[in-house]
Amino acid sequence: MVADRAPLPLSRLLRAYVMEMRYETLGALRTPGFSIPFVAMPVVIYVLFGVVINGQAGDHSEFGPAIANYLFAGFSVLAAVMPGIFSGVILAQERDGHLHKLKRAMPLPPGATIIAKVAMAMFVAALAVTLVFAAALIAGKITLTPAQIAIIGAVLIVGTIPFSAIGLLIGSLSSGSAAPAYGNLVFLPMMWLSGLFIPLPDSLKTWVILWPSFHLDQLALGLAGVAQFTFIPPALAAGVLVGVTVLCGGLAMRRLARVG
Repeated sequence: MVADRAPLPLSRLLRAYVMEMRYETLGALRTPGFSIPFVAMPVVIYVLFGVVINGQAGDHSEFGPAIANYLFAGFSVLAAVMPGIFSGVILAQERDGHLHKLKRAMPLPPGATIIAKVAMAMFVAALAVTLVFAAALIAGKITLTPAQIAIIGAVLIVGTIPFSAIGLLIGSLSSGSAAPAYGNLVFLPMMWLSGLFIPLPDSLKTWVILWPSFHLDQLALGLAGVAQFTFIPPALAAGVLVGVTVLCGGLAMRRLARVG
């Protein structure tokens, strides 16, 4: 007869989650193929396209100099989305190497591996978003207040969660070698067809609501009070992002629980 085991004290349970998040984040940061592109690439793209190439866009845009604020928000969304979606690559590689099965056999708290990957993606996104913010402030193109910038930053970091759910779904369904390709098949159309960087033809403008990246951009701008570029209610944008998180996250956890 197996003796009943007392549950872990709350302090030890929380420490287990924190340690798993810590090691997951350290592992990602020590992987140059993950950390360098997703931390450095967004700020490089923003400086090139948002500052150098489109630095005078306000002289020709119907929105005037404020278009710089919209571009800034769009490239900041890029910085938040990338780590979330491509966190699935790490999961797929762990599954290929049977590391995920090993973790499931270890006495980890329920869901610790999934929570750790989401926390890792949020931390990397925070670094990337901070660099984009710093570049925008140094370039002096944006006209947002410090409070608006802080709100946008907070929303984007939390907004990494639904894209982490998408990434985990990709990682739970694909192999380690195929996951980067599937990630790009989702990421690239999502970013370019959401209208965050370039003007879209009229035939595509009505379809931007299909992309979660558009809703994250609208949620950040809406909560920050940037009314000029708020095209849908923030509550609608938040509802879509919650739905994406529940759907993709639920499917990923079901797949991992059944197949590993």
